[in-house]
Amino acid sequence: MSIHDKIGKNITYLRKGKGFTQEGFALECGISSSYLRLIEHGKANPTINELMRITDMLDVGMEALLADPAAV
Repeated sequence: MSIHDKIGKNITYLRKGKGFTQEGFALECGISSSYLRLIEHGKANPTINELMRITDMLDVGMEALLADPAAV
């Protein structure tokens, strides 16, 4: 599993756990829902700033996005 896949799976899991829809979460993070979809599917290479906005919205540290998806 690539790092992009891990990040995407963790974002999806954490986002759903917080009750965010993909569209609503993307709006709150200042990115398009289509771009968030690419991130969640491991097909995008988000910047550090984008990841920081995502972790801020999820109220987690960056390490939560890099963890083994089974551990989140």
